[in-house]
Amino acid sequence: MSLKKRYNRINLITKQWKLKKTHSLITRYKIDPKFFNEFKFYIKLYISKALNIDFNINDKIFIKNIDKARNNRLNITPNGAIVPKREFHLEYNLVLRSWCELVRQISKKKPKLLKLFRITPNIRIKFGKELNDNKNRELSTSHPHSDAWVEGPWGMNCYIPFFGDTKNNNLQFYEPINEFNESYMAISPSYKKMQWVMDYYKKIKKIIPLVGHVNLSDYAAIHNTFRNPNCGTRVSIDTTLFVGNYKPHKDRLKEYTDKIPNIGLNHFVDSGQYEKDKPADKVSTYSHYTSKVLKLIKF
Repeated sequence: MSLKKRYNRINLITKQWKLKKTHSLITRYKIDPKFFNEFKFYIKLYISKALNIDFNINDKIFIKNIDKARNNRLNITPNGAIVPKREFHLEYNLVLRSWCELVRQISKKKPKLLKLFRITPNIRIKFGKELNDNKNRELSTSHPHSDAWVEGPWGMNCYIPFFGDTKNNNLQFYEPINEFNESYMAISPSYKKMQWVMDYYKKIKKIIPLVGHVNLSDYAAIHNTFRNPNCGTRVSIDTTLFVGNYKPHKDRLKEYTDKIPNIGLNHFVDSGQYEKDKPADKVSTYSHYTSKVLKLIKF
């Protein structure tokens, strides 16, 4: 059974990377506060350009500015992800530079454990009220889901809440009740069609991902966005990485590198599209919204 392998992998990275295990399928890394604030600054700068709103160092004021721009959907997916465009290339690459540096910090005590690094993290706005065009989507992250259903069974999730109402608008995790069946991690073009898996899962209580931490979870830990009544908006990053000799779905391989690139130093990411362009189609149901046009350029 792969569940034991998954437990062992969490134990391995917790020990080798000096993390703090919070569950048999979940562990976390505390980000240096100075670095976290710098990273948050770049994320705000990126969002301010994408939404065409005023930048503000104060989190509460900036969230209000985001909420006022809720209907500006030019660069926002139904799931709240901010799509990079060439008009704010510089700001996007500043975010990616911080993301690369953060993963270096996490894995520095045993870097060889990291087999595949994803260069396309989702900078995501989860509004207090769900966007209407996301409510019935097959791949809405408000449905309990595993990224295994679109990426293959062996990745790991990375989730970083940055600011906003993270107490009432965050992630809920679930664990297998008894035996674990490999079919729970099967590929599917729809989260809705995989909801039968939840008959064999239960909520993990008292685990709320913390601001200022990278929350790492195995794909076997199913999760979804939860919103308490009258909650506010939250800004976060979510992405994936691979530990061990595993690979994602073939349509997602383009998003990964075997080494962490030096984005901002000798690498640059070209989003491949302008705001005025027709939104680029995905390569397939399983691919990322940047996969058809994004390029990693080495200087």
